[in-house]
This record gives sequence, C-alpha cells and structure tokens, in this order.
Amino acid sequence: MSLVWTAYKFTNKTGVSGTFKDFSLQKKNVFGSIENILNALKLEIQTASIDSKNTIRDFKLDTYFFKTFNTQAIKGTIIKAKDNEGLIKLHMNEKSHKVPFTYALKNDTIILFTHLDLNHWNAEEALNMLNKECYDLHKGSDGVSKLWPDVDVKIKFPINNIK
Repeated sequence: MSLVWTAYKFTNKTGVSGTFKDFSLQKKNVFGSIENILNALKLEIQTASIDSKNTIRDFKLDTYFFKTFNTQAIKGTIIKAKDNEGLIKLHMNEKSHKVPFTYALKNDTIILFTHLDLNHWNAEEALNMLNKECYDLHKGSDGVSKLWPDVDVKIKFPINNIK
C-alpha cells in the first residue's frame, strides 16, 4: 500500500513529493466489484507522520502547516465510485469537502488519483505561515516566493490488503 502526495512551489509550479508513514484504509465487510469495495472505503492519515525524505522539511510541514491548519488527521469517506470516477468526502481543518477522483485497476491493485485545492478547507493561513518560514526555499529563478494550494494525491493498494 502506498500514498504519495505532490505539492507545488515556485512560479513555474515545481512538484515536491512525499508520503505519510501512518495511514490506513478500512472497508466494511463488502466484497464483489471494485465499485462495491470503494464505496465502503474509509481513509485516515495521521499528519504528524509526514515523510518527504527531508527531516527539516517534515518538521516545517508538521509545525507550520498542519498545526496551523488544525489537522492532526485527514479523514475521508468515499461516497461514490462508478466507471473509474468517484467522489470522496475529505475532512480537514474542521471542514468537509467533496472531491472528485479517478481510479483504475492494474492486476490486483487499485490506483486512485485526486487533485486537492487546499483553499476548499481554508488553508490560506497555514499556507502563508509555511511560505513565510520557507520563503527563500520557495523562491524560483524569477525571484518570486510561491507556494501553491494544489496537492495531487495517488494511492495504490492491493484489493486484498484493506482492513
């Protein structure tokens, strides 16, 4: 099972990726089609387990973003999945928002992809706090320090590896 996020910095929108060490997928006791399995799926991510392969960045993301963002855990429930598309309801920063996703089955692994606009969860303050702390690190060749509210998420999990 894997979860990879990609956030973006610089005016030209350069990606920075990572994962979370502590996340889980849970399903009800449902079998059958991929849609049946997905429609019963719940996701929980412990944000303090962030892992970008850079301990200084991880500390800053946890301290300046997630703590300001008031989100110790990101929780999600798939509310609809059909024909390789769906909706997941994500809860962060004391707000819930429905987000579209796509999915595919490759061998025995489901691959789910979604794009998040963190502004749907009022992330402006947390993004500003992180960008202020990392101002020079977010400065591109044009001299502008930029942190985008966009995050892409890709989750891969074997059908038989869900609790």
